[in-house]
Amino acid sequence: MPWMQGYPYYLVMGSVLSLYMGIGSFKHRHTPGRCYLWILMLLVSLIFAATAGEILSDSFQVKLWWKNLQQGPLFLSAIFTYVVIKEYVSRSSEGLAKRLIYFCIPVVLDVVLIFTDSYHHLMRSEVGLATVAGITGIAVKPTVLSMTLIAYDQLFGLYAVYLLAISLLNAPKYYFRRNLMLLFGLLIPVLSVFLLPLLKITITGFTAFTYLPPIVAAYLSLFRDPRLSLYPLAKNKIFENMKDGIVLTDRYDQIIDVNEAADAMLSELLEEKAETWRGRSIHLLLKRYGQLSDHYAKRIEGQFEIEPSGKDGACFGIALIATERTRAETTGMLMVFSDLSEKKRYERELLHQATVDDLTGLYNRRHFMRLVQNYSVQHGAGMALLLFDIDDFKLINDTYGHLAGDQALVDLSRKIMNVYQNNGISGRVGGEEFAVCFFAGSEAEALREAENFRATMGKHVVLLEEGYSIQLTVSIGIAFTERSDVTFEDLYREADEALYQSKAKGKNRVTLGRQPAVRQAVKG
Repeated sequence: MPWMQGYPYYLVMGSVLSLYMGIGSFKHRHTPGRCYLWILMLLVSLIFAATAGEILSDSFQVKLWWKNLQQGPLFLSAIFTYVVIKEYVSRSSEGLAKRLIYFCIPVVLDVVLIFTDSYHHLMRSEVGLATVAGITGIAVKPTVLSMTLIAYDQLFGLYAVYLLAISLLNAPKYYFRRNLMLLFGLLIPVLSVFLLPLLKITITGFTAFTYLPPIVAAYLSLFRDPRLSLYPLAKNKIFENMKDGIVLTDRYDQIIDVNEAADAMLSELLEEKAETWRGRSIHLLLKRYGQLSDHYAKRIEGQFEIEPSGKDGACFGIALIATERTRAETTGMLMVFSDLSEKKRYERELLHQATVDDLTGLYNRRHFMRLVQNYSVQHGAGMALLLFDIDDFKLINDTYGHLAGDQALVDLSRKIMNVYQNNGISGRVGGEEFAVCFFAGSEAEALREAENFRATMGKHVVLLEEGYSIQLTVSIGIAFTERSDVTFEDLYREADEALYQSKAKGKNRVTLGRQPAVRQAVKG
């Protein structure tokens, strides 16, 4: 057969391909379900390489050495096939590494006995050369002990097929197709143990080719190399270069895919630097940000905004999306992360501009009125509204200039904020007119508070940049009510009238307005 002339080179190509896939899978060694696959691929690569060495060698002793070298990877490949499937199906590696060591003890014994078989012949009753289809290799007749160890090894392959077949019963649609592909690939090396003798296929190294379909199936289904087609390549480029972070979890809450943006955002949210979060549990995020936990546990879609502690101004939006809405409870979740920090900063800036007076830092008139209207009278206390303005403010502007006037307004505002920051609402309601709304136990208490503030301001001196100083005084009008049905307009009207009287009576004084009357609607 002409094609058999290149048979050793097919083996070398199989070794190179397996090695390539093993190296490509190595970066996923921390991902649940994929931790041991790279080792299996390297074992298969070694089987191919050792078989090629056996065929290409001229010396019987060298051929026998290569034949012996194949036995370790052949035995280990069946065990690692089981380990890969076991971890892939259960997504848990707990205790698996320890059991793997115990499983490999007979393999070590087998390899030692094979390499020393020329002294005791416990493994092979006959050893010789056989040529089939122009390919010359070592032919052996195994002993009962050797057959027992082979049977032990093949049990792992059969059990791996069983585990994968059982997993198909409860696998979601996405996993079902992938698991079915893996199952068909895995059946080839397992069944070949029984079929090759029946079909009388005795070509040296043919067993190595039976391992190629399952590892190729595993590589394509689990890793989906983007270089295999244009569409996955384009999709991968979009995925990796998105500004939004994309995290995909499986039904076991393990992160099975994550792009670069999400890696950075998760590191910031969890305050932990990681090269990649692929293979980690999403519970690290859920424990820190509990508002996500209930929705995620029940696979309920939703939108959330979270702010990491210690990161002033940082804000992230997270969208939870079920990967399969029809069977959400048994599937993973797609999480889309968006950096909302700049948006929130802009919103805060707009809110500040809409509610705060630029010069003084107090609430502007509109927002002050809105807050006071929602400021309901507390049980056992009344509500007082103070209106006051700087006396002779026009004279300050005319004498020292408008910058001095602005400085006087700013100084007064700071004083107001210091006094009423925690026990009232304060705002600038006009050019030099300010207002404060606070709770007071009685009318006398409110009047006393207003008088204290007036006296405090009378002692305050504004130092101007040119070295001049201004001693400010304020005229105050106050209105008080203990009724919850009094409107802000009525309260403001009485305080404004009282302020007018304070200024008319000589300024730098407090005037208490009348109790606001509750107006009744006129019936038609």
